[in-house]
Amino acid sequence: MLPYLPVLAVGYLLSLTLSQTFQFQEYVFLQFLGLDKVPSPQKFQPVPYILKKIFQDQEAAATTGVPQDLCYIKELGVPGNILRLFPDQGKFLVMYHFYISSSPCLQKLLYFNLSAIKEKEQLTMAQLVLDLGPNSYYNLGPELELALFLVQKPLVWGQSIPKPGKMFALQSVPWPQGVIHFNLLTVAKDGNNNSRKNLGLFLEILVKDDRDSEVNFQLEDTCARLRRSFHASLLVVTLNTEQCLPSSRKRRAAISTRKTSCKKLCHRHQLFINFQDLGWHKWIIAPKGFMANYCHGDCPFSLTTSLNSSNYAFMQALMHAVNPEIPQAVCIPTKLSPISMLYQDNNDNVILRHYEDMVVDECGCG
Repeated sequence: MLPYLPVLAVGYLLSLTLSQTFQFQEYVFLQFLGLDKVPSPQKFQPVPYILKKIFQDQEAAATTGVPQDLCYIKELGVPGNILRLFPDQGKFLVMYHFYISSSPCLQKLLYFNLSAIKEKEQLTMAQLVLDLGPNSYYNLGPELELALFLVQKPLVWGQSIPKPGKMFALQSVPWPQGVIHFNLLTVAKDGNNNSRKNLGLFLEILVKDDRDSEVNFQLEDTCARLRRSFHASLLVVTLNTEQCLPSSRKRRAAISTRKTSCKKLCHRHQLFINFQDLGWHKWIIAPKGFMANYCHGDCPFSLTTSLNSSNYAFMQALMHAVNPEIPQAVCIPTKLSPISMLYQDNNDNVILRHYEDMVVDECGCG
């Protein structure tokens, strides 16, 4: 068995080298996505309809070739190229009479960790989304009053609950109402400017005491159902102008592989990236994969002008014919298009981002 030990050792080193190479390339790609390591979401976060619609619209535009402003979210009407859905990490508090003399229903500390937002990103939208349960027109309950308060001091997760500060929002809604939205752009900007990169709010939901109402309901049952169905999240849009590039997109579906008489000549080859093969399907929500393609083939001097080549590539091929030590022109992408990705990061935030130069549309010699 001893003679086989060097073979086993070489095999082990080769597999180790390939593994390290993959890990390095994976790390580089994750950095490109704005991630420090492979996400491993602890909890699946539901994707709201608006994020699904924006993703579908961007994919449809990529297929049909409709020009897009990569730094403007038309569905929301705000500048931006990165959308994040931050889940609420706060907790329910003990119910007691607060500032308003009305029947208390529930109180909750809302906590959002904004550390994923980078320094270069400009906040353009912050919308608090409160889901009070399924809307119903047939079984209307009491009228609810929602009050939002700022915390007096910057919130540090794990410490004792801070006292509520100034009330900045008050709204009355019938129950069950469904989804309620609050504009928190100013509040989120202040929270994002502090060193802890977090946002803490107090929410109190009160049941209005209407003794003359003929609607018969049990207060305790109303609050219990509201507490079971309640869900909060923060939809944030940011703008990184460094990633804003003019889009000169062609229709993806209309691009066909160059017809050549010789398969060895430079042209585009199909390559489908399946995220499940890479083990990334656990954190990438959509797409499941994409047709990335790649360029491969020869660039002979006699056909350089007909292979979608640049003038420089033609001159390089000409010089190679005179001096063989000068390398030949190589087959490279000459036209690329972007994709959109919907995924969860290490903080269970749902993120929708637009990434340039992910799909090879055309190849040429350069």
